[in-house]
Amino acid sequence: MTKKLLNPFVYIAGGYSLLIGLLIIFCTSVIGYYSNIHFPDILSVKTGPSYPVSYYILQSIANWMIISTILYLFAVVFSKSKIRLIDIFGTQALARYPYLFAALTGFSNTMDKFGRYILWQLLEQGEPVVMSAGAITLAIVLIIFTLFLTIWMVALMFNAYKIASNLKRGKLIITFITSLILAIVLSAFINSKLIQIF
Repeated sequence: MTKKLLNPFVYIAGGYSLLIGLLIIFCTSVIGYYSNIHFPDILSVKTGPSYPVSYYILQSIANWMIISTILYLFAVVFSKSKIRLIDIFGTQALARYPYLFAALTGFSNTMDKFGRYILWQLLEQGEPVVMSAGAITLAIVLIIFTLFLTIWMVALMFNAYKIASNLKRGKLIITFITSLILAIVLSAFINSKLIQIF
């Protein structure tokens, strides 16, 4: 069970993983539209104002394509194996499935309210916000849960890249970390431009 949760790419790859992954990305985007959960870069999960559903879909697709493209280029350059584009893009699409659960957290407004509560309590910014101990506890639990989902997704992305690129040890770790950093910066920039359009 642990292997299936952390490394499903042993069983699902290529076109099949791409099809399932794109369906998951689409469902995540639609749920995010209704729950107001945004993914402003490849890793971040935030609550925010409502935008058209097309914004959420484009945002999620952009995040997936950016990390997949960077990983593919590194794999082509550094791997001695024949790299199939569909394997990189397919497994990276499937690797994003933990964020399907992250999108659901937005149906509880406690995280958004907790953020405004912290701003008011610590910085005296915004409107006064009152939260019960139960609501604060729920918000903290959801934040920890979201952090767990992020770690889970990164582990999936790494395992997907490992299988699809056939890179080993140092090259694998260095190129993955570098790709992650580049993708975070680039996706944040592109998503900031998307917000301006919508």
